[in-house]
Amino acid sequence: MRGFNNVKLTDRDVYKILYLNKVKGLLPYQIEEHFAVSRATIKSIVNGKSRRDCYEAFMEYKAKHPQKVKRLFENEF
Repeated sequence: MRGFNNVKLTDRDVYKILYLNKVKGLLPYQIEEHFAVSRATIKSIVNGKSRRDCYEAFMEYKAKHPQKVKRLFENEF
């Protein structure tokens, strides 16, 4: 396992993780290649157990604007 040294994810990072999982369909082990956090942290985020405020905001936006959410980070990945 890599050393993570208490990396703090920004809200934008959390939204990117959710985008990669909920829109692009990437699994946590695939997402961890893009962020210096553990797979367990990513799993907690995509399951809504960690950073719940971001999770709820993302899921609400995704439900209300399904076409817009597909384009959120499309140029970054």
